[in-house]
Amino acid sequence: MHLVVDGNNIAWAGFHSLRRAMGAETPEQYVRSAGLGLTQSVLGLILRAGEPPPEPGDPHPPQHEVSRVTVVFDEGRPLRRRTIYPPYQTGRESDPSFMEHERHVLAGIAGFIEGMRHAPVTILRGVNTEADDLVAWTVLEDNPGVHARVASTDRDFMQLVGGETSIYSPVKRVVIDAANFHEHASPKLSDGTPVLFPRERYLDYRAASGDASDDLPGIPGVGAVTAARLVAYGPLDAYFDDPTLAAEACGRRSAKVEAAFRSGEAREVVARNRELMDLRRAVRHYPSMAEYTTQGTWDEGAFARWLRDDVRPGNLDQDAVVQAVAKLAVDRDA
Repeated sequence: MHLVVDGNNIAWAGFHSLRRAMGAETPEQYVRSAGLGLTQSVLGLILRAGEPPPEPGDPHPPQHEVSRVTVVFDEGRPLRRRTIYPPYQTGRESDPSFMEHERHVLAGIAGFIEGMRHAPVTILRGVNTEADDLVAWTVLEDNPGVHARVASTDRDFMQLVGGETSIYSPVKRVVIDAANFHEHASPKLSDGTPVLFPRERYLDYRAASGDASDDLPGIPGVGAVTAARLVAYGPLDAYFDDPTLAAEACGRRSAKVEAAFRSGEAREVVARNRELMDLRRAVRHYPSMAEYTTQGTWDEGAFARWLRDDVRPGNLDQDAVVQAVAKLAVDRDA
């Protein structure tokens, strides 16, 4: 199995978790919390083969064996997407906490990358691009036919689920694949009933409802439940030709939603959001990963010293980590 880690996503999650636990107050402590959170998460994923931490008395052995590890990062701003939609991801830049701590997280990432020079781990890093695109390229283009597991909380990767691709969500501590996709992708009504829709329409579900985390609005009047009902009833493009179908799909008429389809605004929103959200389309912009790639060289002594002296992980068996990473080197060279 190819374990593909959304590095920035995991680094920020680790930073927010550990800075509170560690009582971080200085720049050095902030950098330490980001770097330690990222490193412990990645090495823990390698040890567990991309599976959730075991529950007491239920070790649930991994379904796959990790043979390759790629950790993906980005830096800067998503310039390609901002040429399409200038407000894309600008909200975080007005967040004082993000702007204050971005440099600390990036410094933690830099320390992780430096340590990984001694491990058989591939680092992909793009400047002024998005890690999402590089993750998608790795999953779709690198070693097709090999099972890939993406570790991230980013719901955009749900569009890749199926066949040889699964997602590990660190927050939910669950592996999402074709078998349980609907359980984790479908929005729920107030009584808890999920609104199911075809897995292959997940991208259009997101395009219709938008993504507030990326400052990306959806069709006016369309939230998650309405979007799910629309794509459950039929292909999204059908509503552009016949706006009255929206009332049939939703079980009631919404003047706002119908007006968006009649005016052409819905078509424009969906076209824009597909362009921004479609990871399969994004991959076409990257004929090669050569300029983004750094490949570590296995040096057991240097890696063990880095782990012991610099990382000092509190919740990992360092000997077990070294053995697991050494096995990656054997698998890579086989």
